[in-house]
Amino acid sequence: CLPSLQREDIPPSVPIIKESASEDALRATLYNTTTSGIVYFAAAAGTGLLPAALLPLAPFFCYALSRMGTARRDYAEMAQRIDAYTGGVGLSTHARTRFDGTGDCVPFISFNGKCLLRNREPMFNIIQELLHHSDFSNLTRLKSILLEYRAGLESMVIQSGHRLAISLAARNLSSTRMLSETWGGVHQLQTIKRLSDGITEQNLIALSGELTAIGKGLFTQANFRMALIGEAPALTEARSCAKSIFDGFKPGEEDGFRAPDMAIDGGALREGWSTSSAVSFVALAFETVRMAHEDAAVLAVISKMLRSMYLHREIREKGGAYGGFALYSPEDGLFSFASYRDPHIVSTLEAFDNAAAFIRSGNFSEEDVKEAILQVCSEIDKPDPPGPAARKAYYRKIISLSDEMRTRFKSRLLSLTRSQVMQAAEKYFNKNGARKAVAVISGEDKLKAANTKLSGKPLELHRI
Repeated sequence: CLPSLQREDIPPSVPIIKESASEDALRATLYNTTTSGIVYFAAAAGTGLLPAALLPLAPFFCYALSRMGTARRDYAEMAQRIDAYTGGVGLSTHARTRFDGTGDCVPFISFNGKCLLRNREPMFNIIQELLHHSDFSNLTRLKSILLEYRAGLESMVIQSGHRLAISLAARNLSSTRMLSETWGGVHQLQTIKRLSDGITEQNLIALSGELTAIGKGLFTQANFRMALIGEAPALTEARSCAKSIFDGFKPGEEDGFRAPDMAIDGGALREGWSTSSAVSFVALAFETVRMAHEDAAVLAVISKMLRSMYLHREIREKGGAYGGFALYSPEDGLFSFASYRDPHIVSTLEAFDNAAAFIRSGNFSEEDVKEAILQVCSEIDKPDPPGPAARKAYYRKIISLSDEMRTRFKSRLLSLTRSQVMQAAEKYFNKNGARKAVAVISGEDKLKAANTKLSGKPLELHRI
């Protein structure tokens, strides 16, 4: 009796935001869009040229830059200015995969800010000051920020354990996932722990120098790209502000939007990581195909079907875990399973293995396929305000995700049939398929107990 969407109700198009202008001399892209009096600044600096020793510190550099103060103002005054004139400024690291060609890793730092139209000049002054006059010499403040950053990472282990487990499992399957783990996973926490345990003044002086070196390596004219988003009058004035930001950088010879100098470590594909937790986070990952492949859309649908029709029953209802997940990443072609706050390890791994048998059994209808298609479409068509939508379009440009590729993916999605799902299930979910990586985060006793039952394929144990 309830109304239901049909495939015919879903438009085959995807939301597309076109740039209104670009200035190659400034490496700037402009988006003229209705933003209700808000000006957005988005920028990216490639990290591919950073020395291997500095690369793991990039996330902390992002965290610290806007919290440390500058050579002109201390951190308290900078915080007041940021709060008074902007809706926030912030940096973050991104390990992405190019959608075209061979799928190389594209590592970069993003810098985002927004403000009301009347505050555009103060906001650009703040951005300029952070980029050109950063100062990490206040060692007391630096230590405080480091410990604050560490506390956030430690709390993440239980809050986002399933995400961390997926990251650990996937890191041996691609260089992008390896860098992502280095920047945002358990290995980032280990890096910060080593840095902050028993830290001395000499250690802080060395850290200050390393953060300064990261800033100098990243912020050059050749390595900095930006986007200005807003209405026409605001863009005219923002253009001159952007020029002053760009002119303040050293010229530089090449950009760092390229794969960093780091290799996949080729470590164990079955690992257990112990921490003080009474519950477990279990993950399994394996390679499939990327977005350009004709099977990408069907894999996205299979992930939704497995989660709602199989994992919810096996992992949550029968197993008692808080949640079970099946995720497909069209960007790098990895398919992963995960459980959240799970009382089990071995039975969950068995459930992951049996997921292949379920999807190949064909124990589902055309209606089930339709429901999964609608779930994927709801993510694609999720509305964004004009400003954030333009910002997303800008970052898609950096990773070469074209509107044509997105439209083609959705068209394939809307035309999927049950028989195509069956064919893909046979192709990608078989016992002799791609190598599979397993990672479990749990208490040490639970991991050892699980290994007694996994005698044929034990987990290599580590400590977080």
